[in-house]
Amino acid sequence: MNTNFKPGALSVSMLSLLLAVSLTSCSGGTSTSEDARDQSGATVIKFGINVANPEKQEPATYAIVQAFNSANEGKYRVEFQAADTESHSKNLKLHASDGTLPQVFWVDGAQVRDFADSGALLDLNDYLKQNPDVNTALAGAQDAFKGSDGVQFGLPYQSNVQGIFYNKELFDKAGISYPTDATTFEDFMNMVSALKSSGVTPVAIGSKNSSFAMWEFNLWLTRNGWSENIDSIMAGNAKFASSDVAGAFDKLQKLTDAGAFPDNISTLEYFDAKQQFDDGKAAMFGSGQWDCAEFDKSLGDKIGFWWGPKFTDSKYDQDVNMRVPSAPIAVSAAVGNDEKAQEATFAFLNFYYSKEAAKISYENSMFPATSYEGLAPASDKYAMSAMTAALGNGYKSPAVAPDLSVPSALQSELYDALFGVMQKTYTPAQALEKLDQAVENSK
Repeated sequence: MNTNFKPGALSVSMLSLLLAVSLTSCSGGTSTSEDARDQSGATVIKFGINVANPEKQEPATYAIVQAFNSANEGKYRVEFQAADTESHSKNLKLHASDGTLPQVFWVDGAQVRDFADSGALLDLNDYLKQNPDVNTALAGAQDAFKGSDGVQFGLPYQSNVQGIFYNKELFDKAGISYPTDATTFEDFMNMVSALKSSGVTPVAIGSKNSSFAMWEFNLWLTRNGWSENIDSIMAGNAKFASSDVAGAFDKLQKLTDAGAFPDNISTLEYFDAKQQFDDGKAAMFGSGQWDCAEFDKSLGDKIGFWWGPKFTDSKYDQDVNMRVPSAPIAVSAAVGNDEKAQEATFAFLNFYYSKEAAKISYENSMFPATSYEGLAPASDKYAMSAMTAALGNGYKSPAVAPDLSVPSALQSELYDALFGVMQKTYTPAQALEKLDQAVENSK
């Protein structure tokens, strides 16, 4: 992860001002005194999460919380503070301004440094030192959320495994072989042509909520040198337009010109595009493990999973996949000022990163942030099993996904640039120029 970036000026100045006020005027923020206990006397901690209905939208996390509450009845209890992603992000800023941040909360990876730099988050180094088993189980994934100053400002919420799901039946009907680790970009272009000729959309994708729809392009960028170039670009020593990363946009243009995407990409939501894939109208769909349960129901054993094409003209390592830490969960700095709150919060983190919780994650088609031996999806978890098989190739992953390695302002411009090319709004050169301008504006 690029831990030396300067966050976007507007977001940081506003958030820093809000947090400075809260940290100097709210006496440490949330309290866990008598008003933070339930009728049984259990210490209650709030878990701020970015979905409105955790039971349906984040079943793995919901099940882990229920298991923790059951095991600690009368002692500790976790309660969700739930809202959709946009509302959740806005709420966090408001809570930061008046010192009422939940004890534990999901935070976007491009925004978490804003909170950390403003002193709103608890440094979790001491927690990891006190709990070496958790530190070992995270297997280095925690480093994605450690600043250049050494502060451990968050821990991974889950592992995000990102790539391209495909419908084997549609490939069979088109008379083409399934993609493999050896499939090149040139092979991919031939697949697109054959699938389009067979009467289906080659790659379902919608751009109305681009932050939910660019999963396959994280590896696309990685295989074109993102990790090796981004620090120099952010430091002002190089430009997107003249870096090797530009090749990723040129290839995206070729894919667009070949008609790989839906004609109405600009008006499609992520969920509309996913429905096309569910309904057998599209052959491929970029996503991650969060959609596995749905694909098991809609496609069953017809589902396949692929990392994406290799680029023979790239000088960068192509033997990479994309299992990366998801956006982190963070702990409010106020927890460090309240012994009961810290005890309960650390107890929950211990359970959340335990082997028992990892097993619950697999049962709910979700890859945990931890790495424990002997855990794997059940045989009827077709989509997750396909992902697990793909992970068995021994490839390495970047420390963090490209879209989470930059400040939020540049993240938004990255999404706009990618989808601008796919919608034919920008040429690759125009898209790269906009990215370079966004870097300049962030200084």
